[in-house]
Amino acid sequence: MPPPRAYLPEDKQRKREDILNAAQHLWTTHSEALNSMAELAALSGVAKGTLYLYFRSKDEVLLALHERDLEQFFGRVIERARLPEPMLCNELSDLLIHSIQTSPTFLPLASLCHGLMERSVAPEDAEAFQQRMASYLHEVVEALRPHLPLMNELALMQSYAQLLGLWQLLRPTPIPHPESGLTQFIFEHVTVGRGDFCAVLRQSLAALYNGLAVAEGIPQCQ
Repeated sequence: MPPPRAYLPEDKQRKREDILNAAQHLWTTHSEALNSMAELAALSGVAKGTLYLYFRSKDEVLLALHERDLEQFFGRVIERARLPEPMLCNELSDLLIHSIQTSPTFLPLASLCHGLMERSVAPEDAEAFQQRMASYLHEVVEALRPHLPLMNELALMQSYAQLLGLWQLLRPTPIPHPESGLTQFIFEHVTVGRGDFCAVLRQSLAALYNGLAVAEGIPQCQ
């Protein structure tokens, strides 16, 4: 029998987190797919009808999972920026790469969810998501301002665009390497290992942030 329905705000938030954790597990173990709401309900331990009280569709679940990944990244940036020690621009790259490495859904859902908002998510939900992202960006910029006064929302959006662009270009169907057995990504004549993607991203972000660093007169990213 499913557990009783949550009524207190903290219980509802805990149940929502349980659903998102189950969705992340299904996504990573089902070849980047969320097959059905019934399967998600069973794994998260809620009745299917209860699940629809939290999310109206699989696409809404995936968008919420993507938002959680972004919230965690923004939270790490704000937490670091509020420390008294000076924060250099390359630490932003480190925090983003840490988020990629610790969440298996960060990269694939970053790419997928933009299409979902155009095709599958209700316009009012997509607009609300974008407004929340704008609020997060503003909060991050305000936290970074004592360290990087020229950092702004546009620069952070450019970071995200570079992330998406590189991932889409360097991430076709993974195939096993015949000699090492390691999974690699092939794009035309370019071979990029899974770990090497972060190195390529780091170089790309350094080029962006170095422009700010030069204007600030602070050490450049390495």
